[in-house]
Amino acid sequence: MKRGIYIILIICVGVSLLTTADARDKGKRVFTNHDLQEYGGSADQDKKKPGRAVPENPSRETYRPMNPEMVPATKRYVIPYQGTARRIIIPVTFNRSITVPMLLDTGAPGMFISTELAEKLGLLDNDEGNLETIAGGIGGTIPAIFTIIDSIQVGEAEDKFIPTTISELKIPGFEGLVGMDFMGKYSMQLDTRKREVILEELPESPSRPAGHDELWWRATFQRFKATRDGWRNYREAYRQVSANTSSMKKVKSMIGKQHDRADYLYNRLKVYASEHSVPLEWR
Repeated sequence: MKRGIYIILIICVGVSLLTTADARDKGKRVFTNHDLQEYGGSADQDKKKPGRAVPENPSRETYRPMNPEMVPATKRYVIPYQGTARRIIIPVTFNRSITVPMLLDTGAPGMFISTELAEKLGLLDNDEGNLETIAGGIGGTIPAIFTIIDSIQVGEAEDKFIPTTISELKIPGFEGLVGMDFMGKYSMQLDTRKREVILEELPESPSRPAGHDELWWRATFQRFKATRDGWRNYREAYRQVSANTSSMKKVKSMIGKQHDRADYLYNRLKVYASEHSVPLEWR
């Protein structure tokens, strides 16, 4: 009798184990080539198994969303360049009208163009006055003009509202520098064999309004505001000067125009920030 009970228990346990294993097999995940590499396997071994497709690059997995239409594709731009790996010269189009060679400089914080290019773009022949500043570099500081360029294009990659410094450029071969104000919106690769710059647009994010991070917005607002406030202080100080000579009138007029121009650029920045929902604490 006891022997019969033992046989029945063994059969029940065996059936239970088989049922559990079958249910577990139905719900288990399928191991990929990445798993094989992680646990010491070889992707080449799987190639021999019939009915299993192995990607060309088994070390890299591609995520495929359930609905690809809901995930916008990252834009990728390929731009041929001239020069060497240390002197990359690319064609840049300003305000969709003039294309000139520019030096790509990831170490430069912003855009720098020559006075010759600024004249072609009509940036120096307005009645509002030009905002004077200084440009600094390895060789020291030089007089410059600060402004905003509406748009630039590098190949099909385009950016808008680019703070720009204008000054004399004595280096032949290009008309200025493209810095991180533009490059901050992209990840960049350099193919020296094909002599191409490859830009991949960073995905849009609330933490990067208009393609710029918090640091860029804070620094840009600080620069614009400090420039405006500096000329405002000059204006208030010279208003206290009682001398009314012709030379003093010219100085006061110049300071007034500088303040007005700085205030105009600062207001443009505020409007641009509002259009792109930049947090108030970043401004």
